[in-house]
Amino acid sequence: MAGTVVKIKQSSVAGKEPSTGDIQQGELALNTADVKLYSKNASGEIITLAAGATTFTQTFDMGNFERDVILDGGDHNDSIFVTQGSYDGGGA
Repeated sequence: MAGTVVKIKQSSVAGKEPSTGDIQQGELALNTADVKLYSKNASGEIITLAAGATTFTQTFDMGNFERDVILDGGDHNDSIFVTQGSYDGGGA
């Protein structure tokens, strides 16, 4: 059974981004070295749709002495979510 192959324009050169003449509105371009996906919007500008990393890190603090479950999103601003009670002041 023959299948349809969809190919996205791509580059494996780090730091290389498509120019406005490289792709049309809605067309996709992938940089495999930088793990980024690009397209062109209605204004004719190149936009980054996704910028990923080769690794993913997530921290889960499963509780303190008061049995509060604290989820730390791993961001830079120490924002937290506590299921009950109050934050115990632990570092993010």
